[in-house]
Amino acid sequence: MVEVNMQLLDRIDDLKLGERVLQWKKAVKEAGWKLFAEREKWTVQSWRETEGLDIQLRRALLFKKVVENVEIRIQDYDRIAGRLTPAVIGCMTSIDVCGDYIPGIWQDSDKLRITMDADVGMDPESIEILRAGARLFRGKTAPEMTYKAWEAADGGWIRDAEAAKLKDPTLDTGIFGQVTSVLMWKKILEKGLKGFIREAREHIDAFVANRESDIDRLYFWKSSIIACEAVIDHARRYAAAAREMAEKETWPERRAELLEMAAACGHVPENPARTFHEALQSMAIVGVCKNYEHPMHNNPQWGRGDQYLYPYFIRDIDEGTITLEKASDLLAELIGRWGTQTFVSSESSMESHQINFGINNAMIGGVNAAGEDGSNELSYLFLHVVGLLQLSSPTLGLRWNGKTPSWIMNKAIRTNMATKGGIPLFENDEVVIEHFLKDGIPIEEAAEWCGLGCVYPCLPSRAEHYGAEGIAACNLAAMLHLVLHNGADVNDKQTGLQTGDPREFKSFEDLYGALMRQHRFITHRIFWLASIARREQPKHMRLPFLSTVGVPSCMELGQDLLIPDPESCMFGISDRAIIDVADSLMALKKLVFDEKKLTMGELLEAIDGNFEGREGERIRRLCLAQPKFGNDIDEVDLLAKRIGEDSERIIRSYDNSPFRNYMIAREGLAWHYFGGLGVGALPNGRKAFEPLNDGSISPMRGVDRAGPTAVLRSALKAGFRESHASVLNQKFSASILGSRESIDKLAAYTNAFMANGGSHIQYNMVDTNELRDAKIHPENHRDLIVRIGGFSAYFTQLSADIQDDVINRSEHNL
Repeated sequence: MVEVNMQLLDRIDDLKLGERVLQWKKAVKEAGWKLFAEREKWTVQSWRETEGLDIQLRRALLFKKVVENVEIRIQDYDRIAGRLTPAVIGCMTSIDVCGDYIPGIWQDSDKLRITMDADVGMDPESIEILRAGARLFRGKTAPEMTYKAWEAADGGWIRDAEAAKLKDPTLDTGIFGQVTSVLMWKKILEKGLKGFIREAREHIDAFVANRESDIDRLYFWKSSIIACEAVIDHARRYAAAAREMAEKETWPERRAELLEMAAACGHVPENPARTFHEALQSMAIVGVCKNYEHPMHNNPQWGRGDQYLYPYFIRDIDEGTITLEKASDLLAELIGRWGTQTFVSSESSMESHQINFGINNAMIGGVNAAGEDGSNELSYLFLHVVGLLQLSSPTLGLRWNGKTPSWIMNKAIRTNMATKGGIPLFENDEVVIEHFLKDGIPIEEAAEWCGLGCVYPCLPSRAEHYGAEGIAACNLAAMLHLVLHNGADVNDKQTGLQTGDPREFKSFEDLYGALMRQHRFITHRIFWLASIARREQPKHMRLPFLSTVGVPSCMELGQDLLIPDPESCMFGISDRAIIDVADSLMALKKLVFDEKKLTMGELLEAIDGNFEGREGERIRRLCLAQPKFGNDIDEVDLLAKRIGEDSERIIRSYDNSPFRNYMIAREGLAWHYFGGLGVGALPNGRKAFEPLNDGSISPMRGVDRAGPTAVLRSALKAGFRESHASVLNQKFSASILGSRESIDKLAAYTNAFMANGGSHIQYNMVDTNELRDAKIHPENHRDLIVRIGGFSAYFTQLSADIQDDVINRSEHNL
């Protein structure tokens, strides 16, 4: 266990944001974000130059062309170099990876739609560059070629299933194995990219000496060298730019900062980091280059930053080589930069994410392989800095366990009160590690788990395929819709199994059995198609830099991560809308089968009419009045438990050989909005196409009337212990803010939930009246942050449906 300097914690509590960080925050507020076509320009040029080469080398040379030619800029407030674009906030595109995915690119307009309700302006020359990329890569990208393979195997079923939101994501989101996960930061900082180059050269020498014949392995190691050398050259470009700026700088303090930046970029990431400053600088360059390789969904993730950065931080503080104030500002700079990184998403990604900021995750605290909690002074500083920045990202998570010290819990609650919008979240170390151990993962690896995106637990030592091959979530509410319509989806397509006319079901068990058969039919079918994608995608796409610095197995095998290794790959899925289904089944059980207040025909007629008219409204009120999850009612809570356990049996029964079976983690995002678009009216009283329940174990909005602890009791009874994590959102009145008593109460409340087996919880701390005013007068609430599902966002940037969803959630008091 780390021996913590409590006086240092007191000093951290007194820290404010420095001048440079405040300048950056002001610039962010004043500058709109921009879209740059430059990456696509160099991509097109490289692809034409390398025609005929092996795809592994082509992608490496494409990456090299981009990072050696894109415009770089050091802003006046930067003390760490490495930005994705010359703008304060900006992003590049992934047309060569995802195809023609940008909405409006072919319209006669100087604006492109980049979120559900926002546009970005582009000059005609830049739009034409994007169009040139779309023309060159049209029909040749991994997503497009995979859809062709799917259609050859299964006709148009998958397109219909995606249109009905039965599963996600669509392939044009560009999610491949490991792109949304954490890099090998500890190795990068300790060895430098020079160490990776040395390994690759040793493998090449052995290949030649042993007269090996698998030429693909040779190409991989060569691609690693090309990619790493390109990143080193990118850092040197920043070093030269900083020196040039220093020569012209008249202010001595700024000149010294620029020279320090130049020295750092001249040393890292090529070489091992020697200081806290160099460690952050190395991460900044590597992180931005990771994004250049594939800008959509490839934003940097911190992982357990408080653990691998701690030796650099505490040594520099103890030796006096850095002041606490400077260390705080450097950390704030990189947290802020990564937390405001944007991307252009596809239509379906807009629906599931709502926002265009990359979901950036940092985990603090948690146990090591020996079972000792690792919370330290840097963990505390992460919390403090995030509280000062008050941004919607990163998704900061505290790994709670039975040994989590009270000082870090209290700081976490205070940080939540400062941000208001669910930052940090609390995730149960013991539950997650237990699951990994049960799946045969050694404790040394399991103890290093960290969050991916929202809350999904991943292992830095293994290639994470969650979201890859088109598999992230399946929609149980949409499956219930299929059962209630004999296999027809919301678009009246026969995507589901014909389970019979529900009017003919004789018992509740007939209905329940039909749902589970439908679940198996849909889920196993999409798993089969994912296995086809796993073989097809590597023919058309490679990620040499990410493969080199992302997972250990790629270098050892001489194999790009797009060619998955059965020993080191992890696969997961989120089976969503279980609570919606539990409430709906309970209403059906009570009204149709037990009490016979309605016939199945009457209920179906009301549902298909979206509860319109006097009779429809009468039936809707009956549906809403039935027992609802979140009120400590055994019958419905245990039904949710049954559905969760049966869903796991169906998912785990699929033979994913030669790879690991799919694990389950029920996370958040804004999936409930996306999933709701594929579900008609439900017997729980929800109307057609409205958002489903938020999170994955949250009650239906507004129905949890028995108080916050009743919600916890319902969640604990449902258990969801078959899932690595299950997202529970709660909204508390802002009246609890600032009170020492409230801090202690909420810490005790959280501890009690976790100690009894809760896997995850997070809190919005904002009054409903403030949310209503923010919807009407957004200009007065630009900085208002709320928790959506598993991530936070600025309330005024959300769609009206999601704003209403947050507004209508129950507001609790302690």
